[in-house]
Amino acid sequence: MTARLLLVAPPFAGHLNPLVTLGRGLRDRGFDVRFATGATKTDLLREHGFAADALLPDDPHVFDRIADTNGPVRSNPLLLTRQLAANLRLLPRARTEIDALVRRDRPDAVLADFTAPVAGMVALDHGLPWLTTMPTPFALETRTGTPSYCGGWGPARHAGHRVRDAAGRAATRVTKRAMQRALAPAFRAAGTGVYRADGSEAAYSPTHVLGLGMTELELDRDWPAAFRMVGPVTGTPERGPAPRLPHGPRVLVTLGTHLPWAKDRLVEEARALAHGLPGHAVVVSLGDAARLSPDPLVVDGRVHVYAHLPYDDVLPGCAAVVHHGGAGITYSAVRAGVPAVVCPQDYDQFDFAARIVAAGAGVRVRRLEGRRVAEAVRSVLASDRSRLDALATAATTYDPVAGVADAIDDALEGHRSPDGG
Repeated sequence: MTARLLLVAPPFAGHLNPLVTLGRGLRDRGFDVRFATGATKTDLLREHGFAADALLPDDPHVFDRIADTNGPVRSNPLLLTRQLAANLRLLPRARTEIDALVRRDRPDAVLADFTAPVAGMVALDHGLPWLTTMPTPFALETRTGTPSYCGGWGPARHAGHRVRDAAGRAATRVTKRAMQRALAPAFRAAGTGVYRADGSEAAYSPTHVLGLGMTELELDRDWPAAFRMVGPVTGTPERGPAPRLPHGPRVLVTLGTHLPWAKDRLVEEARALAHGLPGHAVVVSLGDAARLSPDPLVVDGRVHVYAHLPYDDVLPGCAAVVHHGGAGITYSAVRAGVPAVVCPQDYDQFDFAARIVAAGAGVRVRRLEGRRVAEAVRSVLASDRSRLDALATAATTYDPVAGVADAIDDALEGHRSPDGG
């Protein structure tokens, strides 16, 4: 019998795109796949042949208003609490809508991005297997190792770092518990909390948490028993003709698909970067997939500005990439063996930057200033690439679709067995 799957994610590239790639692979393996996401992406999913339902359809941009802030959030507890409160306000209605979808379609399992725990809550309500996908595996709390969301800490190299990490892990739990107390009515209305009775994080599946990353890129840490690393998932679901790129050596510059405030000076700094890299064309992706076109919006000397460029298609022809430290561009660059200059802007990007530097896949700059970025690009172009080449080789050993399919089979088998509930 064909297993029916409900895949749920917010309509953001870093969260939905991996599920689209996985959904296509799972469909090819015989699974019946349908999606639930924000209204701005349902047409795209239908173009790929998926049944798709819009969540909160009367307010199509509600998710974008939460994610696209007016400035950086970073580790500011007040801004994080405000953003969490906005998310919690959506949960009761989203839970009702997902519950209706589950009752209508009767899926056998729910596969949800880690930012959509409400889908997992509904799955548990109905006694269904819930699997969490995590493009940022380091977001998981662990008992050992370097915590995330602390500004991009690097690996622990001595006793002082280990003390730092222990304090950071403790501070993370204290902060999360304080946020739950501050937002207690909203958590009660959503029917959830930060931690379960056993101390595990309630936002993730208690049995199947699937890391869409690479062990080789992670800092040393233990992982929860429910976790398994299945491999990086890249790809751009938006379809269009191949971009017309300039000839010769190229450097890609991108700050992703969100955080418009970070892109105010992007083109201007790209011009300064081109000035410091004679002989290289600088191709800029503004991250606007809605305006996907093969032709550049602007050509200014050796600077070519595009609305959107598909990373997996463009990176193999690039000498280097300047990026923000998003999950998609990080793994696409590793797959292509292209060295990176990383200028993180917000959220988990500082932690990706720390891992890129620690793994020998690139360097970090503090500000996106063309002259300094040009110096950094020249340094990675001249650097030894043996560790980056090893990472690129390691990336080819993963088969994330097979890993996710195996996890789904395990979850379904456990659900059917007498001990599986």
